[in-house]
Amino acid sequence: MSASGYKYEPEINYNLISAEDSEKSIKYLDSYKRGYLFPLESHILNSDGLRKYLESAAVTPEIRADFRFQMKEIENALLNIVRIYSTIESGLEEKHIDNAAHKDFYNIFPESQMEDTKIEFIKMIKSYELLKTFNINVHNEWMFVKEIFESIKRTSLNKLFLEQVLVFKVYPRLELCEQTDFLLRRMAYILKIKKEEIKNDKIEARGDYTSLIRYGISSIFRTDLYEIINEGQEIAKEIAQKKTEKPAVHETCIVNAYFLDSRGNSNFNNSYLYIMNIDEKKFDSEKEKIQKSIYVETHLGAEESTLRKILIREFISHRKNKDKIKEYTDFLIKYFNYAKDSFLLHFSSFSDKEKNYLIYHYGPVYFLKLVMYFMREGRTGFIHRPLKKQKMARELPFEFVKSVLNGWWDENIYRFTSVPDRDSFDIYSYILDTVSNLWFSDQPNIIKKINEDNMLSRAFQTRDHKTMRPIIETQVSYLFYLIYLRFLGQDFIYLSPSLKSQKQSP
Repeated sequence: MSASGYKYEPEINYNLISAEDSEKSIKYLDSYKRGYLFPLESHILNSDGLRKYLESAAVTPEIRADFRFQMKEIENALLNIVRIYSTIESGLEEKHIDNAAHKDFYNIFPESQMEDTKIEFIKMIKSYELLKTFNINVHNEWMFVKEIFESIKRTSLNKLFLEQVLVFKVYPRLELCEQTDFLLRRMAYILKIKKEEIKNDKIEARGDYTSLIRYGISSIFRTDLYEIINEGQEIAKEIAQKKTEKPAVHETCIVNAYFLDSRGNSNFNNSYLYIMNIDEKKFDSEKEKIQKSIYVETHLGAEESTLRKILIREFISHRKNKDKIKEYTDFLIKYFNYAKDSFLLHFSSFSDKEKNYLIYHYGPVYFLKLVMYFMREGRTGFIHRPLKKQKMARELPFEFVKSVLNGWWDENIYRFTSVPDRDSFDIYSYILDTVSNLWFSDQPNIIKKINEDNMLSRAFQTRDHKTMRPIIETQVSYLFYLIYLRFLGQDFIYLSPSLKSQKQSP
């Protein structure tokens, strides 16, 4: 117990909370949703308020006598808090931190082309460094003030004064420092900080970038962060294993039965869009469901009455010796070919080689989106299996579809590519230019439709993609919506034909 009788005891022990715990992170870091600086302003408010309080008439000469000889040091500490805040306030200005990120880009990514996602990663690291430097310095100043006033012996005369200083002004700011430290641990978890050092009284940190995360303050509040980071770690392990097990020139993109990696060696073809992961447990469960199914839809849009008759006939005969797995696999391979042909019909001007690289860069992730959409719209690909009380379940076995797609992608797409051409930016740029021109021919009509509707116009102004999506799909089709989304990025509707640089690589 200190001489004053007061002791710092935080309401929340942040040291007991794991940075991986998204639920508690979102709860206890909620005040930072409005920006890193918003909660930290209370440091300068309290330091300024405390300085004025100590100089006010409310503090009698008798009370002031206990710290009179240290008043200069106390005042310096409180003024330092204001100076420290001023430094981070200017450091975190968008223009300043964006310039710093661009300036440092090639020090962090020496062999990479500049990308927005990597710039955001660097900006978050710069923010982390500024916040940590700030928090260490401001914590030291508050601790200095705390120790001075805790060393004063509490009496009936100064009891309320010490309570005002310590309990209502100093202790809350120390707890804010601990909350900020928890924020920093959460950021370090996202950034995978692997090294920190102090240079010129400033923190410098190094982390690991992954394309699976959209870096920024919003990532702190993602509920699925643990799963994303774990998936990224698993992918890194798979890549490391692939490098040791496979030759430098890849003849297949199948790493193992549950992982496809068709990425190249350039930044534009090295994202998660070229990867396909399969959940092993779900795959095994779906495989069993297919084998036990009563009926597998392998038609192209059968009428309801016809489908009902087939179901009844299959239910009565219940041919247990039928290999449903082979039947469904054969259907999926045919369906993938059908989806590919439907896709390429819109690019008839492309040569066979260009068509293959178009599909390759479109990627297995977006190709799967297209296949699943076609299946749902065409009411095919579903399996029907019996439930209790003579009920039936109708479902698409997602992980099984992915598994068959992996093999199909390897045999029909990847093996028809070469390392130099996969990494050729000229080929990729030609695809981007073609897709951009297609979009710019569709864009005026869509913008016109949006401007005619007040709700859509507001959505356009606020970049509400979810509200605008239906009108875009209606005008250009779901297939082309996916093409534009994949090659031009989420904000493709805002692209200008005169600003070619706005086109986004993956």
